[in-house]
Amino acid sequence: MFIKSFISTILAPIILIGGIFSPKPVVYVAPVQKTETSIPKKPNEVIATKATSTEKTKSNTKIASTTPIKKTKSIEKTTPPVQKETKTDPDFEAMNDFARKATVNIFCSTKGGSLSPLSGTGAIVTPKGLILTNAHIGQFFLLKDLREKDYLQCYARTGSPALPKYNLELVYISPEWISANKSTLKDENPKGTGENDFAFLRITGDVNNNKLPDTFPYIKMNVREDLEINEPVVLVAYPAGFLGGITINQNLNVASAITKIQNIFTFKNGENDLISIGGTILSQRGSSGGLVVDRDFSLIGIISTSTNAPETSDRELNAITLAHINRALQEELSMALNQFVSQDPVEFADKFNQKTAPILTKVLENSLK
Repeated sequence: MFIKSFISTILAPIILIGGIFSPKPVVYVAPVQKTETSIPKKPNEVIATKATSTEKTKSNTKIASTTPIKKTKSIEKTTPPVQKETKTDPDFEAMNDFARKATVNIFCSTKGGSLSPLSGTGAIVTPKGLILTNAHIGQFFLLKDLREKDYLQCYARTGSPALPKYNLELVYISPEWISANKSTLKDENPKGTGENDFAFLRITGDVNNNKLPDTFPYIKMNVREDLEINEPVVLVAYPAGFLGGITINQNLNVASAITKIQNIFTFKNGENDLISIGGTILSQRGSSGGLVVDRDFSLIGIISTSTNAPETSDRELNAITLAHINRALQEELSMALNQFVSQDPVEFADKFNQKTAPILTKVLENSLK
């Protein structure tokens, strides 16, 4: 396997579907292949292709360290080692069905529909309806009143095709990410490393004013550090890279793929922060925030960036790990991920949106001037 020893010089494209702040709406031509793809049932049907390198770009954004994490060799013992229990093949179909129930499409449009919509993916991670997604998606909740009241309208859609379902509110977004990436809003093809690229939203109501369920289908988060190269995973997202605005609005489908962890990278201190997960049908804009699910039906990462290539199979997806998000929360809020999700999201959101959000909104608005 080719070891990417100079990741510090690379900024991968952020893979959300943009256009809200572009001079003209972006229109995409759909390919012959369908965006909806069924899950293969055999591990030998894994999609894993060699990724192309991205354009080298100068930036003030924090970059991953120059060396991917290396696995250490165990010390030889004089006595025969204990035989490890052989793991059975993962039930990919069950993993996919389970993960899809906790997957939502995050859809934002401008008042009057004058500009292209924004579409991304999120994972419901608590029974109370807390959603984990990327900061480069969550930042648009800070700009909802940019040009006039409720200029940006964002909500969660579910199903396939995706239909409007829930109203949303920003609970938390990484201030570190906003500080380092505020200028990317003006870029037609923004680039970043994925570091601190996370945000939390919460479901506040039903778009049709129906009663919300007592509990939402959700996926448990796993902050484990023992990730392994060639570990099989299932990806679930709402890819929209080849679709036009009307199609995204009316006929966006959830898609899944089986792949393996290709490589593991660190942003600092040799920790497991970023995993590359090969090129699949999900290697498109709109897959940002997509779920990376392990054999234990737990969320271990969210899709953040992708390399550039004409074909999706040649684009290498990257995902930040839940372990990275856990460490970032401890640095930013002095609380671990399990502490963060166990508190009252309504109370936390109120405090954040009153004290911190206005400051971050001002930072983004100044970057657009």
